Amino acid sequence: MVAVAALAGCYVYRPLDTVEPQVGTRVSADLTDGGSDTLARYVGPGVTSLRGGVVSTEGAAVTLAVTSVMDRSGQQQFWRGEPVRVPRAAVRDFEQRRLSLGRSVLLGAALLGSSVVAWEAFQGGIHGGRLMPGGVGGGAR
Repeated sequence: MVAVAALAGCYVYRPLDTVEPQVGTRVSADLTDGGSDTLARYVGPGVTSLRGGVVSTEGAAVTLAVTSVMDRSGQQQFWRGEPVRVPRAAVRDFEQRRLSLGRSVLLGAALLGSSVVAWEAFQGGIHGGRLMPGGVGGGAR
């Protein structure tokens, strides 16, 4: 149950606590219109944001291991962590992925509640049933 709750944790993206993203953190990079045009040949046309882990930072760019991209129509495409060098001038804002404790507790409570209901529903049907005399169906041989 603890493993399921840990896997089902809810995450949100919030503004960074630091001036620049730190290596190893999961971030969302919201692109400027010019940044979307600049990165189109690497990530596709009309992409408005990139999500992934920060692989490296340097003065003029941040390299992300991209896990998903979002386009202008709101469609999300999932990636496998391919590295993309993102110029800082192309980024409007960085946000950091963080665990939402309140949402995670609520989801965990819902999972626990539904597990208890399922257990109670199947407990009598699997082990508590009574066979009729003469076996299944009650017929005599």
